[in-house]
Amino acid sequence: MKKLILLSVFYCTTAALLAQGMPKKYVLLEHFTNSNCSICASKNPAFHTLISGYADDVRHLSIHPPIPYSACKFYQTNTTENSVRTTLYGINGTPRVALNGILAPVTSQLLPQATLEAQLGQESPIAIEVTEGGTAPVKTVSITVKTYGTVPAGSYKLFVAVAESTVNYSSPNGEQKHYDVFHAMLPGIDGQNITLPAVGGSITYNYSFTHSAPSGWTSNFDSLYVLAFVQNAGTKEILNTGTRFDPQFVGTNEAAKPQAIRIQPNPVQDEASVFLPDETVERVDVFSINGSLRYTSRVQQSEQIRIPTANLTPGIYLVKLLGENGLYVGKMVKE
Repeated sequence: MKKLILLSVFYCTTAALLAQGMPKKYVLLEHFTNSNCSICASKNPAFHTLISGYADDVRHLSIHPPIPYSACKFYQTNTTENSVRTTLYGINGTPRVALNGILAPVTSQLLPQATLEAQLGQESPIAIEVTEGGTAPVKTVSITVKTYGTVPAGSYKLFVAVAESTVNYSSPNGEQKHYDVFHAMLPGIDGQNITLPAVGGSITYNYSFTHSAPSGWTSNFDSLYVLAFVQNAGTKEILNTGTRFDPQFVGTNEAAKPQAIRIQPNPVQDEASVFLPDETVERVDVFSINGSLRYTSRVQQSEQIRIPTANLTPGIYLVKLLGENGLYVGKMVKE
C-alpha cells in the first residue's frame, strides 16, 4: 500500500512539473547586515535557520552597509556598491531585509515566518536562466530572460550580482559563517536597462567578473556564483530571480508532449544512463518525489547521458531531459 501511495504521489508530481504554464517566482531576500554589528549577530542566526527551510523558494543576498560600522570588512571590499543598494531602500540601520524589492518592517524578529510565507507560491511572467563558466580568476556568465506572460507596464533593469555562497570569517560581532556575501554587480551597480521581449521571446546578456583577493578575509573563487534579477526601476518590485542552481523552466507548449525515456539500471545505485540517439541534450534535471530539484547539469551532445546518483537518498525520482527536439521524462528508483 505504501508503494502504491508513493507512486500516486510521483505521478501527481510529474504532472505538476510538466504542466506548468507560468514560471515560479522566487522570493529574493536582500539582507542588509554588518559584520561589526552585535544586533545583527543576535538576529541573523534565527533568520538563516528560517530561510534554510525554504531553500527551493528563496534566493538570498547579503549586502553590507557602512551602518552602524564602516569598518565592516565586507563593506570595505566594495564600499560604493554596498552603499548604493542600501540607499535604494532608504536603510538607516541594520539588520534589515527587503522581500522582492519591498522593505520589511522592523520587528523583534528580523523576518517573521508569516511575512516570508505571504510571498510564497507566486508566479512570474518571466523566467531567468543563468549559465556560468570561466576559470580563476575570471568568471563568465550568460543571462537569458524569457517572457511567458504579460509583463506589467514599467521600466525594468536587469541586475547581476556576484555572491559568495559561504565565507568562513570570525567577524568582530562573533559571527563565524557568512552566507551569500555580495561582491559586485554586473555590469555595474545601476544595472542593465532591459526591454522585456514579447511573449515567447527571449533576450541574452553576457558578462565577466575578475575575482581579486579582498583585504581582511579569505575569499574562494570556487564559492562564487551569480544571482540575477529583474527589478521595476520605479516601484522596486522584483519580477523574478535566477541562479545556476534553479531548474530550467519549461512552458506549457514545450511540455505538451513529453517523450518517455528508458533509464538503466533501474533501480540504480551509483550511476544511471539514458540512451538518446540523434539528439542534443541541453540540460538534465532530477526531481525528488515532492518536486524538489536534487541534481541539474548541462551536458554536451552524446547518445549516452550519464546521471550520477551516489549522493541521492533512496526513493523515487523524476528525470527530465531537455533536448533540441523536445522534452524527455522518466521515473528512476534509487536503492
